[in-house]
Amino acid sequence: MIQKGKKLVRVYQKTFVYKYVRVKGVKGKYRRVVKRVSGKVKVSCAKQCVVMKKKKKKLRPVYVTKRVKVKIKRGNRILTLKRRKRVYKYGRCATKGSNVDGVPVTISILDGSYALLDFGAFQRQAPVSGKFRGLIPGKIQLNADTQVNLTKGSLEIGKPSVFIDDDCNGQVSPSIRTGSPATVGLDPTRSSVATLFASGTVTSTAYTTTHPPLDLRNDDTGCDQPYITTGYSTFNQTFFLKGKVGDGGLTSLTLTSAPDTLDVVACLSQGQPSQPCNGFEIPLPILVSTKLKVAIDLSGKG
Repeated sequence: MIQKGKKLVRVYQKTFVYKYVRVKGVKGKYRRVVKRVSGKVKVSCAKQCVVMKKKKKKLRPVYVTKRVKVKIKRGNRILTLKRRKRVYKYGRCATKGSNVDGVPVTISILDGSYALLDFGAFQRQAPVSGKFRGLIPGKIQLNADTQVNLTKGSLEIGKPSVFIDDDCNGQVSPSIRTGSPATVGLDPTRSSVATLFASGTVTSTAYTTTHPPLDLRNDDTGCDQPYITTGYSTFNQTFFLKGKVGDGGLTSLTLTSAPDTLDVVACLSQGQPSQPCNGFEIPLPILVSTKLKVAIDLSGKG
């Protein structure tokens, strides 16, 4: 996207493609030709806008000279070469409050959302709540795909029991459960996105960092005592979510992710839940899937 006046518009460039045209006078026969067309420029999700800089009181695009891949026509063939060329410099799209228009987005996780934790011998359901915020570069185009750059936010995981037993005088209780606060945030080193397709399909690639502390019962002697708290461990996971807009529109949408092995790191050393683990940690692979009920707010007031 590039700023034109007060709007963001798409950047196009000339390129070559193969097309098949009918051979005149011969029924059902086609030949391949090279055509010059104008196509949308594709860049990384993290850098979708042309960098602009004020020069003589006007915003002008910033250029850089570097080796890029270009397509050239040679006879009836298309060759891809690397050449030094003067091209736009791309960067993150400006957020709200800058000179570039954008639509702020809030994604709220509604009641009934959960992560299903499959330990093999048993399963646990962990309730999930929270919200994420993001930005749509430029303006929403009706009947076109819309991409949302997720910028901040976090989810809080409830306190599901991990291991339970009846060692406390026959009363069933958890020996290990998730502590609080157990949070899932966006990985700041990667760009998470959500896409609203014109067809009504919604997808999201979320790169997350999870910080779960634990509550540990102090063996059989801790049945009537407060749980021992641990510090939080840290691990990353990528979630691929998908859903379809239904009768509830964007105010009531269900996004699911397929079961995937999550390499959880569990902290077993006593500590503060708000501090990193300061002792013994063990790996604990868990098969995790999610079912999130979300509301997507495009008004900027969420």
